[in-house]
Amino acid sequence: MRKKFVTTTYQLTKRLPTEPQAACLRFVFVSDLHNVSIGNKNQELIRAIELQNPDVVLIGGDTLVGKPDYPMDVAIDFVKNVAGRYPVYYANGNHEYRLRIYPDIYGDMYDRFSEAIKEAGVHYLINQTARINVRGIPVAIHGFEADKKYYQRYSKADMPVFELNQIFGQPDPNDYHILLAHNPEYRETYLNWGADLTLSGHCHGGVIRFGEHYGLISPNFNLIYKYCHGRFDNSYGRTMIVSAGLGEHTIPLRLFNPRELVALEIQFIGK
Repeated sequence: MRKKFVTTTYQLTKRLPTEPQAACLRFVFVSDLHNVSIGNKNQELIRAIELQNPDVVLIGGDTLVGKPDYPMDVAIDFVKNVAGRYPVYYANGNHEYRLRIYPDIYGDMYDRFSEAIKEAGVHYLINQTARINVRGIPVAIHGFEADKKYYQRYSKADMPVFELNQIFGQPDPNDYHILLAHNPEYRETYLNWGADLTLSGHCHGGVIRFGEHYGLISPNFNLIYKYCHGRFDNSYGRTMIVSAGLGEHTIPLRLFNPRELVALEIQFIGK
């Protein structure tokens, strides 16, 4: 059965302290593929990425499924294919994180996955920042790997802003800051820290979606969860975008909730 998906485009604006060299940058955000293939060897998905002509591809984690001995070929082949075409920056989701911290359960799965994508040229950010120049625009991409306490079901641990400050420092106002933070539950912390744009996934759109934002259930079992999908802005002009993701695993169901590739058009203006 052919797996359908949509491409959702978000337009954002950033004012810089100096006149920008590029008026617009384009990014594509991929999240929660979970070893799904959309078209033969994900060719339909790759073609959709090509149509966006992105400057950079951002991957927000969970391209694979964190189960012992579960095949990873689809995820690895997809990431390698994209990395052969575009600069790719990758941050872990909870599935990669699970493989990394529990080698007694998952064996060498994490090592095989991480080595394969790094050999393909992927910039793999585990609580790290990549500062790059994209057509004259200074961009800082931060890959946040949240501790397991932030993924507990039925409860929510506090995440203070100083935790992000300890990992990444304070954002430089001269850069455009993109935070790859898989779990949208901590949106207030991300936005208060100072990222211009936070990109999340994790919720798979809530399985069944109600309108733009609400989903039936979140991964930590919040019912009628209001941050399952879409764009959220705060009063400081900062934005979080939550992707509905491209795959699923435990609950293979989507209703009013298509698989989603996210495209970003960021307009830059000088003061």
